[in-house]
Amino acid sequence: MTAIALNVARSGPAQAAVLTLLMLALIAGIVVQLTGRPARRQALRILDMVAAPLLVAFVIIIIQRFRDLS
Repeated sequence: MTAIALNVARSGPAQAAVLTLLMLALIAGIVVQLTGRPARRQALRILDMVAAPLLVAFVIIIIQRFRDLS
């Protein structure tokens, strides 16, 4: 299972998709914080739950890139 995840992490479109989705989730979190709406705690929780696995995938991609360079 880990080998499949690493092979997917090596593909260029998957890396671009993870980076794009991570950036969108983080930017959306900043926008929600700045607007100050009453329901922002729930929205921030959801955005954090979306961003956390994307951040882990991004770290795996970066580690894989450094392993490929060495």
